[in-house]
Amino acid sequence: MATSAAMAPSAPEGSSRFESLRLTKKERELLSVLMQNQGRCISRELLLKTVWKYCEGAKTRTVDVHIQRLRQKLGSQGAACLKTIVRAGYCWLPDPEAAVEHS
Repeated sequence: MATSAAMAPSAPEGSSRFESLRLTKKERELLSVLMQNQGRCISRELLLKTVWKYCEGAKTRTVDVHIQRLRQKLGSQGAACLKTIVRAGYCWLPDPEAAVEHS
């Protein structure tokens, strides 16, 4: 899994194509974290801790709801890059043929 230092949200490479989208602050932070960790599966728990500053063990569907909204706003091409890894988390995978890194 990626470390907290690698998870700090900022403008990732390739994010300029989504600048015109009307994203909320949290949607933008979530997208940024996923794009910065391209190809890595990021757990729901780590996303809650990094983007929402929730403590460990928090039980909420916030990440799932934000992922769903992001997919709608990104359109079919962008949504195809946002992968759900069952029982593991989420991954930004711009190349559908690439392997997902489980850390």
